[in-house]
Amino acid sequence: MSADTSRLGIVTIGQAPRTDLHEDLSTLLVPHIDVVERGALDELTLEEIEQRYPTGKQSQVLVSRMRDGRQVIIAEPDLEPLLDLAVHSMAKEDDVDAIVVLCTGELPDYRDLPMPVLSPKRLVRHGIQSLFPQGRLLIMSPESRQMQNARTRWETAGFNVETLYASPYGASRELEQAAHEAASLKGDLLYLDCMGYTLAQRQRIAKLSGHRTLTPRQIVFSAANLLLT
Repeated sequence: MSADTSRLGIVTIGQAPRTDLHEDLSTLLVPHIDVVERGALDELTLEEIEQRYPTGKQSQVLVSRMRDGRQVIIAEPDLEPLLDLAVHSMAKEDDVDAIVVLCTGELPDYRDLPMPVLSPKRLVRHGIQSLFPQGRLLIMSPESRQMQNARTRWETAGFNVETLYASPYGASRELEQAAHEAASLKGDLLYLDCMGYTLAQRQRIAKLSGHRTLTPRQIVFSAANLLLT
């Protein structure tokens, strides 16, 4: 690493490496930022996760990606200690200047760490509130069980909200169906509420829905650029 190169740690709530993210990072991050990855579920197979952490009817679930591309769903309370270990291990062992956790859900602040940990939830909330105060939001979540929590979170922030769902890790036709559904709804912004949605998916959804569309990747990695340059 040269003297003018910064190291950004990326911790996914699924498994690293997040190859679905790499193309977007080449666009979103400035050239002199090196990326280091870890995953909260790196040491587990999908079968082990499903056996140890069944989600049942829980509504507080998070959706991510295994390194082989398969989708994984885990409840927030089950994920928290695994994520905490991954974040603290990265902070201790990987010589990073800042950390991004790839999740827009409720996360700890990690204020005990010596480097900043960027919170997608807070960054996106403040960004949208600044651009569209008291606007009408369309929120796309990866999983149907997340829709009510998304509605509550954004209504509490002062927005009128409509919700829909389609996973960024599923079939493209599901995203297209959700985009067509969004086209029938009124809103100032269609927000894709997961770090898994790619820029290419954002572009496709925007075209089909006719809505101004935002993925958290755009805001979070812009903030990382400002922090590390």
